[in-house]
Amino acid sequence: MKRFLMHILLSGLLVFPSFLAWAGAGQGEREASLTGKDFYIDVMEKSVAAYDSLAVLAYIAEVEKDGIQEHGFARLTANIGILLSQGRIPQKRDLFVRMMDLCISQIPVALARNGGKSTGNDFSVKEICCCLSELEKNKTFDSERINKWKEGLKGMKAEDIYTVQPSVPSKKAHNWCIYGSASECARLMAGIGGNRAYADKYFADQLRYFDENGMYKDPHQPIVYDIVTRLQLMAALDFGYDGPVREDIEKQLFKSALPTLWMQSSTGEIPYGGRSNQFLHNDSFYAAVFEYYASWMQRRGDASLASRFKAAAVRARASLAYWLSQNPVRHIKNHYPTDSGYGCEKYAYFNKYMVTTGSWAYLAWRFADDGIVPSSSPEAPVTFVTSDDFHQIVMNAGDYTVQFDVCANGGYDSNGIGRIQKRGAPSVIALASPCPAASKPKYKLELKNPGPLALSPSWDRYVLEKSGPGYVELSDGGSGRWLSKLSKNGLVMTFRQEGPVTVSVPIFAFDGEQSTDIHFWGKTIEVNYGGWCCRYTTNGRFVDTGLLYANRNGHFRRFDAVGDKQLRLECRISKRSSKP
Repeated sequence: MKRFLMHILLSGLLVFPSFLAWAGAGQGEREASLTGKDFYIDVMEKSVAAYDSLAVLAYIAEVEKDGIQEHGFARLTANIGILLSQGRIPQKRDLFVRMMDLCISQIPVALARNGGKSTGNDFSVKEICCCLSELEKNKTFDSERINKWKEGLKGMKAEDIYTVQPSVPSKKAHNWCIYGSASECARLMAGIGGNRAYADKYFADQLRYFDENGMYKDPHQPIVYDIVTRLQLMAALDFGYDGPVREDIEKQLFKSALPTLWMQSSTGEIPYGGRSNQFLHNDSFYAAVFEYYASWMQRRGDASLASRFKAAAVRARASLAYWLSQNPVRHIKNHYPTDSGYGCEKYAYFNKYMVTTGSWAYLAWRFADDGIVPSSSPEAPVTFVTSDDFHQIVMNAGDYTVQFDVCANGGYDSNGIGRIQKRGAPSVIALASPCPAASKPKYKLELKNPGPLALSPSWDRYVLEKSGPGYVELSDGGSGRWLSKLSKNGLVMTFRQEGPVTVSVPIFAFDGEQSTDIHFWGKTIEVNYGGWCCRYTTNGRFVDTGLLYANRNGHFRRFDAVGDKQLRLECRISKRSSKP
């Protein structure tokens, strides 16, 4: 697909009641408005509405000429079809028929036609099968047409259509082979062929890449590909997979259940870390994972835990609703022009990732049980330390979240605190993710960073000494100590070392559209943004370094907090600011 063939509507996007609920409401009211599962159908419709109809026609013409080149086309087709099955967007019925006819003719031959290069069948076969299943169940088209579409995909052999098929167990595979296996389960579920032995083989092989917390270790352990890979296993189980490793899969999913809950930020986001982070589709797949856990726990008879997971799904919905309420809608959490590619990897362009938001919303809708009431009780303070493979520490307490990385992948992140968030406040007002350390980061920025930037002292090593609910203590491997305590009153940090102490403090300055309002006094910095204030105070003094950094969310000014031997630094986020 040529990226220029599809454009987004810069005005006149559909606005749904579930997103309008964000205007003029408090956080609790906002979340309460997002409990019904039809919210996810709204998300799908919003995602499809972001694509201009004339550009879609040009996209169709390209596929008719050159064949399917990647999975964006099939994903868009599936989303439109599922919406039709739910009585939405009837004006796109004829367009959908043309697109589905292309998918049915192209998917079986796409890999060979593309010279063995990926066309995304690993991802899109599952979605087309789910679409056909919904169309058939709801009798959206006559049975003759449905059966013709199904017959077109029945004869496919998994080995001929999927890209990643490693030898077992000599070659390490990544998450794509789990996608392909889930697609085979979807074919079986929908009565469109399918090979359970194929799924058995790769599900069994991939079990060796789960850590002690049930988190999936894709190469370099990006957080996104842990969670979204587990989602494929959930989908396969939901489709009816009952092979020899079903119980082993469920053991890993159960093992990772509470850690997944503990790692959710107070604003509803997945943890940062590695590739494909800070995109809207992160929120929709997070919601899907929590919906699955909620329904699963309910079936297991644990209504209390089901209620907690349902509340987590609502928090993820709240984050998604906030970003979908923006105009124009973006697929990444900044306000740069959508065609700029700012903050995106080469593969993470709007045309692919916007519709992906809808694709994961479908799974969330499929898993969701509206009979489960979200818990209204706040989660107890918790500090979760991942395995060394993921090298993250997430601390949640009193509506705040703080996340540390102690061995960051420099192409995406930096060591230290890369996230400080508060429930209800804009996720980016303090930090949603750090600035990459590498001189050539793995995603597009408009600035060259002078170096790594997170909230951190100038240490070469970060060693976890101890942790517990509401606190984390790190060292530099020697005499340097960094104690962080989190409560309803915010984050309080104490740094101790021999001699002068310098701590870098990223200050959010620009979101791609507007600058923040920054006030700086000797011992205080305030950042005003979106009706909220993030205030830093110190017993030392702040120094404006004059250095400007960038990450996926925008630009940051680097201030240093400096002191001698011992430095205290506090961060608090509130709705109002006042000068001391």
